[in-house]
Amino acid sequence: MPPHTAPDLPPGLYRSGSGFSAAELQVMVHEGAVRPLLGDLYACSALPDAPSLRAQACRVLLSGSLHAHAVLCGQSAAWVHLGVGSAPARITVITAGVYRRRTAGAIPWQVHQVPLGAHEQLQLQGVPVTTALRTAADLFLGIGTVQSRRALDAPPTALSAEPAGQPGSAQRTDSAWVAGAPAGPGCAERWALIRGLRRANPEQIQLATLLRAIETRRGGRDTAQRRGQERLEALLLARVFGR
Repeated sequence: MPPHTAPDLPPGLYRSGSGFSAAELQVMVHEGAVRPLLGDLYACSALPDAPSLRAQACRVLLSGSLHAHAVLCGQSAAWVHLGVGSAPARITVITAGVYRRRTAGAIPWQVHQVPLGAHEQLQLQGVPVTTALRTAADLFLGIGTVQSRRALDAPPTALSAEPAGQPGSAQRTDSAWVAGAPAGPGCAERWALIRGLRRANPEQIQLATLLRAIETRRGGRDTAQRRGQERLEALLLARVFGR
């Protein structure tokens, strides 16, 4: 008998209680009928692993009050676009509303209240997602990132001291830090996702467009940031564009 999907789930997505128990879904995984997708969601194995499917899975696990307002961003948007690596541990969204409550469901969500233009988002089966370019800029700046939320060119908040008695143990300064070095938690993964987005969207994500997207988010209000544009350009060339 063919399985039935609960009315609130898109066709081909299943979870415990949608006609199957958790134990039955595990058996179906072993039999190859379904595959784990996100949180407690499973997808029919016959469905292609497409961006629209991943976007719908994120939407299902969001709070109902967020459905009309939230745009998938950051690491969640990167997973939707690329489908690489592990599924996100938290669904990250941008919204104009104020939502402070955490979900009690299979996976938590994380809300960012930052400006987002209509040209910086697209629809995948009715689910709003930031464009590849905006996603890359957000990942660089720490918007929609689950671990460190500092920009990838920000110096560390504190440098660990050298062992006592070693020469220069009291002399460490920010000069010991290399901009863009993946020193913080999750930084290496963020760089990898930005490179993946660039490879998948070479026309959309070029050096000039990514640089402009990052600087637009920063607003150009800080004189030091404006003076650091050349350093940022060199960093992106080295870490993303391989020059």
